[in-house]
Amino acid sequence: MQYNDQQCGSCYSLRSMEDDSIMFNGGCNEKGHCIVLKAVYYPDDNICSYYQNKEKFVPGGGCFITTIVCRMLGFDNNCGVLNTLRDFRNNVMQKDKKYKGILYEYDTVGPEIAEQLEAEGDMELVNAMYNFYIQPTARLIEEGKKEEAIARYTEMTKSLEDYYGLEFDGIVPNDYDYTKGGHGVKKKSFY
Repeated sequence: MQYNDQQCGSCYSLRSMEDDSIMFNGGCNEKGHCIVLKAVYYPDDNICSYYQNKEKFVPGGGCFITTIVCRMLGFDNNCGVLNTLRDFRNNVMQKDKKYKGILYEYDTVGPEIAEQLEAEGDMELVNAMYNFYIQPTARLIEEGKKEEAIARYTEMTKSLEDYYGLEFDGIVPNDYDYTKGGHGVKKKSFY
């Protein structure tokens, strides 16, 4: 059975009760749980403000933690905050070798943190991350305060590492290409 846009059954956040996979073709009597609202819905229920079409949603593109946070808050994948952060990563951090370690650390822990944020669906934490770290980082970038912006975003990453009990080993491989880094797509290398 296919569900139309604007129905829970076509939303990225509706997951199988059995194995937490995205529900693709469940029957209308098969309930799923919403990882954002932490509630159970039928696939033919109507949309909420957190709806993201699972066929169109692409979590990649970088700024992995911020992408997940903004998606959970119902923002578009190309919203101003995400575009500001991505542009800063691409045109400032990826062009300066001194940011190699920061980019690698983010590539290493970013996917795990994003997965944990999404799995928990803790909207209080998500709102706090956005209001205390993400939005202020974007504002600092727009004000031309690049070192303060990097410090703020690094502080967020470190606080989330602590919160989820992740310990980055601090080792950056010699062959790591920082000019393409900071997308949050590297394999885990923490313990």
